[in-house]
Amino acid sequence: MLERQYYTTSQAARLLAVSPDTVLRWVRQGKISSYNTPGGHSRIPREAVEQMLHSPQQPVSRTEPPVLPYHYCWEFYGDKGEIKPACRECVVYRSRARRCYEMRDIPEQFGHLKLHCHSDCNACDYYEKVRGQGTSVLLVTRNRHLRYSMLSEARKADIIVRGASDEYECATILDEFRPDYIVLDGTFGRKRIQDICRHLSSDKRIPFTKIILTSREDFNKDCFEGRIFCWIEKPFTFAQLRCCLGQAE
Repeated sequence: MLERQYYTTSQAARLLAVSPDTVLRWVRQGKISSYNTPGGHSRIPREAVEQMLHSPQQPVSRTEPPVLPYHYCWEFYGDKGEIKPACRECVVYRSRARRCYEMRDIPEQFGHLKLHCHSDCNACDYYEKVRGQGTSVLLVTRNRHLRYSMLSEARKADIIVRGASDEYECATILDEFRPDYIVLDGTFGRKRIQDICRHLSSDKRIPFTKIILTSREDFNKDCFEGRIFCWIEKPFTFAQLRCCLGQAE
């Protein structure tokens, strides 16, 4: 297998323990080498990532917290990074479910193979590792202040928050991050949000993800064909977001 020569901004961000927004900012500022694909997406050379990893003056962001790593069950039980063939046949892998233990009641004939299950989830090493990791949220907005404030507040809570500036960065992040909720900023406009919701609802990587719309006015949910889980008025606080997720203290 050929060694990876380039990383996406999300992959580079995970290796450097920063957010994808930080990597994109470094690219714009010329702090890290990159090139653009024909589609306009940034790619970071492996050498540039390694150089930054070993540099004592790595430009770590002071405003964005590092992204917490997450491992799916098939990654946790993988063999040196390789997914076991049997895991690929399980409905948990095929649906990219974030919490395999929430699907444990699915009968084996419907695809839950329970390859690593015990009689009790409390006896499972993977369950012990991930049960304390909280709800995950992807915030899609061009408002950097909102992204930074949510990321900062999330460090103090049991919610994992990632940020994306538009639908294209959102699609890239979904290669490696499976949010429980996606919060869409209403400033993108009704037509664009309709298109984003349509694409997200048909994305097989996130079959159980719920979409939350945030705006200054409550859009007519009917025009989104039932794809909106709920609405939260702008401006909102982190506490209000927790309440919307059903996690109010």
